[in-house]
Amino acid sequence: MSTAFRLTLAAVLGAVGLLAVLSALATPRRPLALMPEYLARPARVSEQRRRLAAERLVEPFERAGFRADVLADLRLVGRPPAVHAALLAAAAFGGLVLPALAVAMAQIVGVVDLTVTVALLVCLASAVVAPLVVHTSMRGRAATIRADLRHQLSAYLDVVTMLLAANVGNEGALRQAAMVGDGRFFVELRRRMLSAETSNRSMVSALAQLGDDLELAELQQVAASAALGASSGAPVARTLAAKCSSLRQTLAAEQETEARVRAGKITIPLVGMSLLIMTAVIYPALQFSS
Repeated sequence: MSTAFRLTLAAVLGAVGLLAVLSALATPRRPLALMPEYLARPARVSEQRRRLAAERLVEPFERAGFRADVLADLRLVGRPPAVHAALLAAAAFGGLVLPALAVAMAQIVGVVDLTVTVALLVCLASAVVAPLVVHTSMRGRAATIRADLRHQLSAYLDVVTMLLAANVGNEGALRQAAMVGDGRFFVELRRRMLSAETSNRSMVSALAQLGDDLELAELQQVAASAALGASSGAPVARTLAAKCSSLRQTLAAEQETEARVRAGKITIPLVGMSLLIMTAVIYPALQFSS
């Protein structure tokens, strides 16, 4: 048995032992007086106990601190911070153990013969890369959701502007425009508007609350402008139309920038393909001339 295999096996056993110790420390100790009742409990586990077990599993990760922008992204994807911290820890543990097992199996079969240093570097690199992949995928998904919400906001403002141009009242225009879509923005907005109506608040407050919950700066600006226009007697239709035009221009500029970036990424593969084609055409002619 090689030294690298022994070291890899020791790393796997050490990681499993560390996980067992951490889980034992995180498990709350029951009072001694309740132990007979706990031991005599029925074998069937109810749904409530399953939920309590899941909460105890993520309890050590509830104190994980994330930045404000990360917390906003977690709210967008619908993932609690404790669950995200647990996923990062599980990814790090899997990145440490799975490559070690793969290296051990490969050395047993005789496919590869890695030194101790290389095996350790592979395990440590995997333990670092795996949480980064989980975190980056979450941030990318949140960015996609935020971009979709901004497009839905632009469509909502278009409908509101048309309703205001048709001499519909401010409150009625905001309410009717929220009924035309089935996306997440419209569903969340209808829920906030229902809550505002039951608590005798204005529709603009529902817009402001949704902007704060979804971390949409454009919606917060629209709500502030609409509230200011309503309080000072300014024409709300003109204000919303200006905000809608500004948001549409911003989205178009972002799409144009993204298209330019994608076009720049295609340049290198196109140059490489051109060189390959030129080589395939010119090389036989040179060989024939010689």
